[in-house]
Amino acid sequence: MIHPTKLDRLRLAYVAGLLALLAFVQIRAQVGQFAAGFRPFARAPARVAYSWDMFAIHMSRCAVSWDPPLAIDGRSVATWRDRLWPIEFDSVYDDVGAYDNAARAACAYRSSPSTEAKLECYLANGGVDEHSFACP
Repeated sequence: MIHPTKLDRLRLAYVAGLLALLAFVQIRAQVGQFAAGFRPFARAPARVAYSWDMFAIHMSRCAVSWDPPLAIDGRSVATWRDRLWPIEFDSVYDDVGAYDNAARAACAYRSSPSTEAKLECYLANGGVDEHSFACP
């Protein structure tokens, strides 16, 4: 039978204490979220220091397209996805304004004077914003 040394017991106590401290901080933060009105599947959690979503960013996502397609590097680009690796959405920005600016900047590659940019955006608050504009 192996008998733990004093150093082994100190290491075990250190790890147990560290885990207890981390659990205490996390539980305290979750209690704060419930006190602020959080209800699972009903109301979003309030921002509380050291809570599980402390670093979460509420982001909007947009699908960007052009009609007629842009001419970029000799290729026809009808959507932002045509230019990038396919991921959940065409590109990754945190608000609709950034998508709008990117669509306007890409208009420099338009192949027709009547190119229209279209944005279909899913907002961080759960809403949808669909708008379009003629490329300048």
